[in-house]
Amino acid sequence: MSFTEEKAIRVTFFHHACHSSTRGPGAARGQQGGEFKDADISELTEMLARVPEFRGERGRQYALAFILAVCVVATLAGARNYREIATVAEGICQCQLRVLGAEWDYFGNRYRCPRRTTIWYALTGIDAAELDNVTGTWLLAQARKRRAGDGGSEWVIAVDGKVLKGAWTDENDRVTLFSAMLHEEALTVAQARVPDGTNETTQVKALAEKIGIQDGETVLVTLDAAHCTRKTAKAIGGKEGWDYLVTVKTDKGALYRQASERIRPLLGQEPGDVMTDRSRGVIKKWSCWVAGTEGMQFPHVAQVACICREVSSLTGEKISKETAIRLTSAAAGAMSAADINRHTREHWGIENKSHYIRDTVFREDHNQSWSGSGPHALASLRNLATGLLRMKNTASVKEATELIHMDRMLALRYMTTSSNYRHTA
Repeated sequence: MSFTEEKAIRVTFFHHACHSSTRGPGAARGQQGGEFKDADISELTEMLARVPEFRGERGRQYALAFILAVCVVATLAGARNYREIATVAEGICQCQLRVLGAEWDYFGNRYRCPRRTTIWYALTGIDAAELDNVTGTWLLAQARKRRAGDGGSEWVIAVDGKVLKGAWTDENDRVTLFSAMLHEEALTVAQARVPDGTNETTQVKALAEKIGIQDGETVLVTLDAAHCTRKTAKAIGGKEGWDYLVTVKTDKGALYRQASERIRPLLGQEPGDVMTDRSRGVIKKWSCWVAGTEGMQFPHVAQVACICREVSSLTGEKISKETAIRLTSAAAGAMSAADINRHTREHWGIENKSHYIRDTVFREDHNQSWSGSGPHALASLRNLATGLLRMKNTASVKEATELIHMDRMLALRYMTTSSNYRHTA
């Protein structure tokens, strides 16, 4: 057979496979998302190619970047574990495999896709920490591109830990991941696994070093009360261009008393800022007072704030009231009462926009993967998939994953970084 005849047969088979609706799950593949078969996902695949290869050359059938690209498609389709990733992968059509970077199998006369054992071996053996670094740096770079010309040199980042309740380590301890998320874009730009026998408070400095901040950019890190320690304040407040905003509670007796003494005289006055929100049958009101910190013995502290959160019914009946004391290293000229009020409220976006999505859409707490780097790698893929959806201004992550599950080709819409494919779901 001549090369021309072989090429003709290959092209004919390729087009037939792309339009077939009988191969694997998902009968409607390509009918809705077929217009994306030529989408440019080169930026994403080039990023995945930077993840270090750990396998030997002997017997290697698929490039690691291709396996990861397939896993990204499956995760975008809502796959929650190795089996579901393999099931979704089986339903990926030939034209999509080509876009993902599959190599042509001349013996099988088709593009091949990795099976469950190959996917399991790749994700359990991969350097998950480096996968986090590569994907987090890439997501931050995408956010930086989107902000170009809009004063995008100021970042507000929430950090918090998440326990993977279903994943246990060899030391009979649960896997804990510590992550950093951009407030505005809701992109996870850094993540680190907390070493067994320690907790997330020991990893603040290490996580901060993983965030790819460039010279000239400024960062505000928001933290909960667990991170109100001198070590954390030195690590964040001592970095040039970095500031912290952290809650202090009564367990820090002396520090809490010092902060209370400075804020108490202001509570009878009008607050520096008031925020209100009416939703779900109640009215929420946040009032913020800010005072100086002269004489306070805490690293780099510049302002102390008190935030009073009141919840009342639509008729004005009071339901609840609580207060929080916040410390920040940002000077008054750099952060106002309104800024403190807003950043405090938005800090919990890491729970609502990241941890909650991973638990409800991907059922992360129910996942009992434990071997090697598996739990960490799966979490990294979820962060990347959620980030890809967020970058396209997706209103409902759950709905988007359901649509992609029905038509795998739609995943390419979210994997491309071209503005031509931006879409709001």
